[in-house]
Amino acid sequence: MPSIIRRTIAGAAVGGAAIWGIAGIDDTTRDESGEIVESGDLGVFVTQLGDCLNADDPTATEWTTTEGVPCSSPHHWQVVFKGSVNATTYNESAVSNEAYLVCKYAIEGLAVRLSNEKAQIYENSTSIELFPSNASFEKGDRAIDCLVGSKTELYTTSLLD
Repeated sequence: MPSIIRRTIAGAAVGGAAIWGIAGIDDTTRDESGEIVESGDLGVFVTQLGDCLNADDPTATEWTTTEGVPCSSPHHWQVVFKGSVNATTYNESAVSNEAYLVCKYAIEGLAVRLSNEKAQIYENSTSIELFPSNASFEKGDRAIDCLVGSKTELYTTSLLD
């Protein structure tokens, strides 16, 4: 089965340098299982596993909010794993590297379970990691979100189905 990831890029502090309150909003509508059924603003601190996302600028390296959309709607990214860093003090390089490794292993595990159809759809996808900035780390943020998708391609299916 082909790999879903041709190349992996580490996101640089994607999401943490945010204004704390804005990063916690969720204006999406979700069904009883938590899946987004109606698009809306979504703060990076409240994403859920499986959320499909469209950033205002998909090439940005820092996100505060994004647009959460149903996975059947065109989207650039999907949260495929949620974890946390173990660091007790902030060092951007160390936190970035830890996030990269967590996501690398999570995505490799996902890739081997994909159907051939999904593997073909996501053949040119990449990954990015959302990890704490120094400011959010100081407020207790240790979250890592592993995203698969593309800055340029759009998808209309969930990678996790």
